[in-house]
Amino acid sequence: MGEASLGLILLVSAWTVNCQLEYTPVIQIFYKPVLENELSTKQIDLIIAKPIRQRRFIPFARPLETRAAQDIPPETCDSSSQDDFPQFLTDDIVHHGGFVLCIIIGIYCFTLLAIVCENYFLPCVETICEVLGLTPDVAAATFMSVATSCPELFTNIIGTFVTESDIGIGTIVGSSLFNGLGVAAIGGLAAPFPLKLDWWPLTRDCIIYIVAITALVTITWDGVILWYEAMILVIIYVLYFLLMFQNDRISVWVKRKVKKNQKDLNKNEGQNEKEIVPRVSIISAYGSYLDENTKKQLEANHQPLEKIEEEEVKEAKKSIFVRPKGSLFKKIFFYYSWPIQFALRCTIPNPKLHPRLFPLTFLLCIIWIGANAYVVSWMIAIIGNLLNLPDAVLGMTFLAVGGCLPESISMTIISRRGEGAFGVSNSLGANTMNILMSLGLPWFFKNMLNLYRGIHTGIHIQSGSIEYTILSLIFVSFCLYTVLALNKFRLGKIVGATLLCIYTTMVVLAVLSEMVFFPMEKEC
Repeated sequence: MGEASLGLILLVSAWTVNCQLEYTPVIQIFYKPVLENELSTKQIDLIIAKPIRQRRFIPFARPLETRAAQDIPPETCDSSSQDDFPQFLTDDIVHHGGFVLCIIIGIYCFTLLAIVCENYFLPCVETICEVLGLTPDVAAATFMSVATSCPELFTNIIGTFVTESDIGIGTIVGSSLFNGLGVAAIGGLAAPFPLKLDWWPLTRDCIIYIVAITALVTITWDGVILWYEAMILVIIYVLYFLLMFQNDRISVWVKRKVKKNQKDLNKNEGQNEKEIVPRVSIISAYGSYLDENTKKQLEANHQPLEKIEEEEVKEAKKSIFVRPKGSLFKKIFFYYSWPIQFALRCTIPNPKLHPRLFPLTFLLCIIWIGANAYVVSWMIAIIGNLLNLPDAVLGMTFLAVGGCLPESISMTIISRRGEGAFGVSNSLGANTMNILMSLGLPWFFKNMLNLYRGIHTGIHIQSGSIEYTILSLIFVSFCLYTVLALNKFRLGKIVGATLLCIYTTMVVLAVLSEMVFFPMEKEC
């Protein structure tokens, strides 16, 4: 709820700032000889149009284009992303309170997303990782990140093919901000004691993440995405995926080199070689991020793995028609989520009860997440049209926080158990997946479709500042690594509060840059 409240506050603030802005066109008078019957000259007015992007990497400088006044389209654009969806409510109903229904539907869809991911999709991916025999850190940075990144992938698919807006890239950038700082902040604040992280997986994922951001900034700087640029993103992700399968060899080689230069590393830090956990789960998948002392502390405070598995199966067998015992909040949430639980129980095989049906479970989860992303984007388009907010701002705030709801819930639960450090690997892996695959794949297929239709202009990004926000993600990664390194790679409450403050500041700056510093009207 804290993340949702933060997103709502940012939306209201951005809308207030937007309402106070006034945009005035710049008119300049030029005299240009125009060939007529009597070879006379006449005065014409030229208006400086909004900035356009050219295929040149020139930081902080974009050429301007001049057009004749009669060729300039009206400044106000009547079309919006809402027009790309079926008409749900008329504008009059929306302005007289109908938007509240859209907000309620959006929140309920976020609840659906959290339940699908937590109870069905993530356990299904666990089964896939067990069948493939993946080590925990490789599973966390590959298949687990794919699972948690599916909402952003479908949001960008809708933003690319349906609305043709920046709602997809805005959501992914906002999710990257939250995954990079917010997830670690939640883990630190909820952890009962500071957890010692293993330095190698964090260093590895930060380096790969910076490489992905650099590629995205280079590709998006001119505001046009061509087919081969999108293909480059996908190829980088495939290489990253293959690299992760060689993680053990790379880890041993890197640590051996480090120990040669710093012989007292084990003496000062008390680190030993990591221990591979045979079973992959939402909790154990991130075990490579912890040193041996922290693992022993967790083993002393928690139940055996077999007992946890028995409780998970017992929980999955519970009937949804039996009212739970416990607090009032638990009972209210039971009635609130009962329609979702009933629909999912009737349509998706539970992977904890039927692990052999994991291919069917995986496919049905993808369908549910895709349909849910469509409805959420639909409701957000209506709200954005009402508040006159750009799609990129909506993506960076409301959609980003809602899309990261599964990570937030998982992080809160495991952090209260003293295992909050496990989420860092998945969050950085999800960021890499978002940037390279969730953006690259839809952009590539959209370009292929355009080429098939004879359109050779590529995909245009309408936002005026999104590349600067993407560039700031490098700073986010640097902040995460620096704060943890200064605290000797320990994740505690002070580190969590620091990362939360940095995250809030970065989101506010991203919204202000989109609304104030680099405003960009939507092209009609």
